Amino acid sequence: MVGLLQWWYGKGWLGQMAQAKARLGASLAFFSIGQLSLTLFAPFRQISAGSVKGSLAVHARAFFDTTISRVIGAIVRLFTILFGMIVIAIQAIIELTIVAFWVLLPLFTLLGVLLFTIGWMPSWI
Repeated sequence: MVGLLQWWYGKGWLGQMAQAKARLGASLAFFSIGQLSLTLFAPFRQISAGSVKGSLAVHARAFFDTTISRVIGAIVRLFTILFGMIVIAIQAIIELTIVAFWVLLPLFTLLGVLLFTIGWMPSWI
């Protein structure tokens, strides 16, 4: 029993924290909020409005194509950043709950044994 508790509150708990950190790191890498922030106003999937040669009308069209592409890119990236921040915040709360529950789980067993010993029964039974 002592060995089990040593593992539970030692290597087991450290393992749970490492797994929580890895899952959170995977979500951070998936959403890559830092990269999206750096490229917020970069053109979005722009194919043909690169270096343009020609009349003023061609240059104006290329400018508006680039501008529209940047606006669409900024909107898509902003929504992705906001959604990613919400998901990561929820996941962080869940991971903290899992790690805290890991500490409390053996205490529920002791509480159950204690309640059984004193003869306590729930009111719905």
